[in-house]
Amino acid sequence: MSRKTPVVTLLPLDDRPVNTDHVAGLARTAGTRLCLPPAGLLPPRGVPADTDDTARWLESSAIGSDAVVVSVNQLAYGGFVASRRTTEPLAEAQARLGVLRRIRAGRPERPVHAFVTLMRTKRFDGAGAEPEYWDRYGRRFFTLSEELYRAEHGRSNAAARARAAIPAPFVADFFTRRMRLHALHLACIELVVEGVLDTLSILVEDSTVESVSTSEREWLEDWIDRLDVGDRVRCLPGADEAGAVLTTRAALEHAGLRPKVAVMCLDQAALGRVAPYEDVPVRDTIAGQVASIGADLVDDLDRAGLVLAVHPPGTPPRDWCDPSDLPERAGEDAARLAARLRDLADAGHPVAVADVADANGADPALVMALRDAGLLPRLAGYAAWNTAGNTIGSALAQGCGRLLAVGDRQLAEHARTITHRLIDDWGYQSSARREILAAGTAGRIDRVARALEDRLAELGPPADDFRIVPGSVRFPWDRPFEISFELEQLKEGNDRR
Repeated sequence: MSRKTPVVTLLPLDDRPVNTDHVAGLARTAGTRLCLPPAGLLPPRGVPADTDDTARWLESSAIGSDAVVVSVNQLAYGGFVASRRTTEPLAEAQARLGVLRRIRAGRPERPVHAFVTLMRTKRFDGAGAEPEYWDRYGRRFFTLSEELYRAEHGRSNAAARARAAIPAPFVADFFTRRMRLHALHLACIELVVEGVLDTLSILVEDSTVESVSTSEREWLEDWIDRLDVGDRVRCLPGADEAGAVLTTRAALEHAGLRPKVAVMCLDQAALGRVAPYEDVPVRDTIAGQVASIGADLVDDLDRAGLVLAVHPPGTPPRDWCDPSDLPERAGEDAARLAARLRDLADAGHPVAVADVADANGADPALVMALRDAGLLPRLAGYAAWNTAGNTIGSALAQGCGRLLAVGDRQLAEHARTITHRLIDDWGYQSSARREILAAGTAGRIDRVARALEDRLAELGPPADDFRIVPGSVRFPWDRPFEISFELEQLKEGNDRR
């Protein structure tokens, strides 16, 4: 008798493909059916969703599901961006959490996992997803955030001068927004204490060691410790990977599997570095993501069901979103890592690669080293995008999902996911995006599509089993930061044209 296909309902962070389509592919690899909201419930480009309709859909979809994964930002505020911009009273946002209590009461044994973000403080001018005053005062807010952290930790600071450089109404507005979100975080922790939520991930997005985000994380961790819920509530760097991580956790729990994960890094000391846009060492980010996915860290490779190979943060830091200053790096470390991974793969160890050497893109030297070593079709996971938390969570989700994959269809879906991440993280983020940022916007989709096809042709297996669907390349939010495209498997006798 075949095992019943588990069903997971996911209310994602927003409508971007990394939070929807990518997670659906991971679910298919793991033999799980994912229920996502209909497109009309997830407006594009950060427009707030109708929270009443969202709650009704969530409660209805949960009825037939084996597990529920919920973005609190989407549930309470109508989206990730909306949670940064909202001026709604706190009571209204907290009231929307009531649907979670009803879901728990309907089937108390069904797992409910939630995640919520801790608001970032960008270091540059430009509103984007922030209030309009960020266009002029963004850098000054970042400075104020640093100085307030120093003041709050009893260190010499210039907080008064930094505050005086911004109009007082804007300062009050910014910190009122943060206060509301902090109160919502505490309300979510209370839901864990009540038993409404099985786990809660509080995700610190785009932070630094010295920031008000770090202070707020520390305050939350004090309450987590006081309430003794550290096994169910975690603060960790990340955001966009959370849907994938918690959906994979639900699939693992349904299968009764708690994987053992061993970390392999050629430079263990480098795991003590803090990656760009994060506030804790990479080893802490790894530990948080492993715990969130429902796995255990082990020291012995021979005891591990999955090896997480980490290409650690390089020095000086490098960011592929800033093509003006990218220091050259030698490829010896990448070649050494690929050789070590080939030995592990030959010994039968499933290996997932988390490339966090750079922010916002892959180390090209590592991709070429993995290709030349014949490792790309043998990987259990690969990621190298955005922040270290995004990358580590994604690589773990792929690797753990691969442990559940049975049959040609699920293995083909896994190969598609690996190929997609390679083309996105290396082909676009580290290559084509730089070209279009330098060349301007005219005809950029056509240029990107051609560039991605060229990168796909360079990879060999498993990428040579796929092609980019013509006309599928687009910018989901009409900005070059992220790309969307579809891959289809080539049939025998077909080429890429």
